[in-house]
Amino acid sequence: MVVLPGAGRSQRVTNSFHVQAVSLERACRTPASARDEAAPLHWQPREPPLIAVDDSFVLDRWRLADGPALRRFDLDPDTARFFGYSVEQAAAMPDSHYDGDTRARGNLQAWREGRQLNLAIRRSPDGEAVGWVELRRAGEQAEVSCNVTAELRGQGIAPRALSALLAWTASKIGLRCAHLACHVDNVASRRVAEKCGFVLVSQDGDEYKFERVLDLPDGPTRPPTARPPSS
Repeated sequence: MVVLPGAGRSQRVTNSFHVQAVSLERACRTPASARDEAAPLHWQPREPPLIAVDDSFVLDRWRLADGPALRRFDLDPDTARFFGYSVEQAAAMPDSHYDGDTRARGNLQAWREGRQLNLAIRRSPDGEAVGWVELRRAGEQAEVSCNVTAELRGQGIAPRALSALLAWTASKIGLRCAHLACHVDNVASRRVAEKCGFVLVSQDGDEYKFERVLDLPDGPTRPPTARPPSS
């Protein structure tokens, strides 16, 4: 059985256009005093946020009309190749797989249960979904990932969107540390990580692992000490 990724279903990604998070086994070296300032136990606010990325893009909840965009993401040959399915398999999926209302309701439930926050990267002028960002939180730490539609890659949208998400979560729900990883050949994703302030801390097989300690209220960002990748 082949499971297509779709927005909000994170799987390991090894291409130049996606950023995939690592597990939380490696914790950021956050001082105990910061860890003791416990974040809220439940996601707040109850409704998913609307986050400005810049003058052209926002991060917003999924909508009924987003079905065609969800289908377009899955039918992208690069996405299919590196998520481990074929374009033909994506095209053969039932319409329900790309139903915008189903996706919107599922992501809203996940948000309210505190399991994850998945938002569309939406073009401000026309509201079209052109990608997604996702955060899966565990206390003050989280895994993050993102994707941008093929025709808009290389324009710096991914790092701007991910940075906006991290800034919001740090200030609003107490996130203190983010984890991210990419394939060693994934040059573009490495650049996204670096542009977003992540620090390379290790190599595990064919993956580079990155961490970022986020800004504390009224305090500076404290990146972890960089270490050479393990051989």
